[in-house]
Amino acid sequence: MIKILLVRHGEAAKGPSIADPTLTTLGQRQASLLAQNLPGDTCLKLVSSPKLRAQQTAQPVAERWGQVITLESRVSEIPTPKGISLQQRLPWLRSLLTQNWDPSNKQQKEWREGIIDYLLGVHEDTMVFCHFMVINSVVAHILEDSKVQQFRPDYTSITELRLTKGSLDLVQLGSERTTKIS
Repeated sequence: MIKILLVRHGEAAKGPSIADPTLTTLGQRQASLLAQNLPGDTCLKLVSSPKLRAQQTAQPVAERWGQVITLESRVSEIPTPKGISLQQRLPWLRSLLTQNWDPSNKQQKEWREGIIDYLLGVHEDTMVFCHFMVINSVVAHILEDSKVQQFRPDYTSITELRLTKGSLDLVQLGSERTTKIS
């Protein structure tokens, strides 16, 4: 049995013209608190989305455990469809949350399959620093539910999975955010 922890990044300094936001001051505090609250004797492999906010969330854990962070593009944020500008991305994401995953949407299907393929190939206990939509996609896959939004993982919340004999199981959802995605 392999333990996989999906960690949502800390609060990011988002804006309509910022393609890859960094953490806010609050997000940096959230990442530091996450690292402080993890057991010091636990050492899981650390994997991060290449997005800056995920890497910056992982950094305090890596420093505490004396580890390097492996970047994995398959756990990056959901790609924006062609024709959707950076300024239109947030409204697009908000509308997507009320929908079901579209199996005929090749871009979404490949993105989701890439995440699951990566997770099924994990060979050791791993902490993956990723995104709201990644976590929801994985939970939807495990629960065999077509709804895009399964829950609202809070910043730096940890969703625990178990990988056993090529199958992913949900052990525990991370803490939920009480406000809407922003």
